[in-house]
Amino acid sequence: MGWRGTLGLAALLVAAAGWLVVELAADRAPLSFESVLGIAQEAPGERITRLLSFDPKDVTAIRLRRGDGEWHTERRGDQWSGADRAATVDDFLTSLLELAEVMPLDVPADELAAHGLNPPEAVVELTRANQPPVVLFLGRHNPAATGVYAKLGPDGRVVLTGALAMWELDKAIRALSPTAAAS
Repeated sequence: MGWRGTLGLAALLVAAAGWLVVELAADRAPLSFESVLGIAQEAPGERITRLLSFDPKDVTAIRLRRGDGEWHTERRGDQWSGADRAATVDDFLTSLLELAEVMPLDVPADELAAHGLNPPEAVVELTRANQPPVVLFLGRHNPAATGVYAKLGPDGRVVLTGALAMWELDKAIRALSPTAAAS
């Protein structure tokens, strides 16, 4: 191909790029490298908001309450008192950190009982060294049973979190009391 063919291809390339810019501008799409090449970008609704934030190494004691039962364990070095499977208790703390806030809810105080939060169906209290405790109240499952209503502390907000919160709680209870029946 000669210089005329190269010049023709270059002109065609410039025209195609101009057409692409006009089309993207008409759609009001962002003119970025990712948008031009069609690389998927994270949608705002797909950002994960974690329910809790704490360092598991700072947790010195855990108190769990579900129904009429209550379980307590304290960290002693690398072990948890009264836990047959200390690794399960450590896994429980990690699982709590992975809980996401699926949806914030505006629940008036007089409607907390309808969500299983007054009184709560379960309570997780994490005592931390030189810091205020982390308290999580867990309520009923949502109608689809895919989530659990949760309240962050006595005066905190109400959110919907994953149903795995209760499953992980029951697993931790079984680690602290192998004879405990999970509800």
